[in-house]
Amino acid sequence: MVLEATSPDGRAGFLLRHPAGNTSEYALEVVVRGTDEEDHRPLLSTVSYTQPDDGYERVVLVPVVRGRFGLAASYVRLPGFGPGSTWAATGPSPVSPEADWAPATVAYSIGAALNETTRDAWRRVRESVSDGMRDVIDGALR
Repeated sequence: MVLEATSPDGRAGFLLRHPAGNTSEYALEVVVRGTDEEDHRPLLSTVSYTQPDDGYERVVLVPVVRGRFGLAASYVRLPGFGPGSTWAATGPSPVSPEADWAPATVAYSIGAALNETTRDAWRRVRESVSDGMRDVIDGALR
């Protein structure tokens, strides 16, 4: 683990990792604590970061859904993130049926998922949004 940060309300933890091996890629785990046992609605954090070499900003949407066991967590890769990158994240909030994200951002975010738990969270987000956004999510999950 390279860095750990907590949302201002203390509900979310952001764990920046640099996986072992010959990869230069970084990853981020978003963990939500204290979710209501009965509330299984998907939550979403927005993570933005700049690439140090060109200042290009990337945005990754990170859905988090409480599973049957343990804390709610998702794990995503951050392509282009490295020393000198700056980043910011929003604390997770419930997914709105009126969500209107850029299709390219949704596809990029789904492609950044590092595990099946995160992909499953996207499937749950799919159930909470409009038909048009469902089509975007379905296309990216294929």
